[in-house]
Amino acid sequence: MSVEEFEKGYFYATELKAFAKELGIDVGTLRKNEVEDHIKARLSGSYDTPLPKGVPNRKTSGSRDRLSPDSYIVNYVSDKATKTFLKEEISKRDPDLKDKSGQWYWLNDWRKEQIRNNRKITYRELIDRLYELMTTKGRLPRIPSTRFNNFITDFLVAPENEGATRQEAMDEWERLKKIPVQKNYQEYKKFLNKTA
Repeated sequence: MSVEEFEKGYFYATELKAFAKELGIDVGTLRKNEVEDHIKARLSGSYDTPLPKGVPNRKTSGSRDRLSPDSYIVNYVSDKATKTFLKEEISKRDPDLKDKSGQWYWLNDWRKEQIRNNRKITYRELIDRLYELMTTKGRLPRIPSTRFNNFITDFLVAPENEGATRQEAMDEWERLKKIPVQKNYQEYKKFLNKTA
């Protein structure tokens, strides 16, 4: 398989991890988009840019961290209890602050980057970062591995699809999955324009 063929395909996370293992890639704690980066490097034979490394959530086999602003993040658990704690701390600053699409993904991304850089951080720093994300003007950057969500959003906001339903967008996504183009709305439109 070439990189181009790979990029024009669509793989669920389980399929992607199985394919990576066939190629001899240890997926460990890598995210879907990080696994894709490793696969593309293996398929192309190009390792010019550093590949993402998995970052475990836990450093010891001990119990989870005590949820307190001054606690260091050692054995992080991304669950309802942690999110509730973080949101309670945020509400002390601004009780009316609303969730923002992608905030948990980008918070986790930031946390893992700190760990990769051997930086010890506290839950207060995590709270500060979450507050920054939630108060960012406009939308947060797109999550790289959510092609389906990105396509649905782009399809529904496109002026030419005004009045389209979510089901119609999902039907078009299913159609796109069978077309040999990259899986995004822009490539889908180009393909439709060429075949019209």
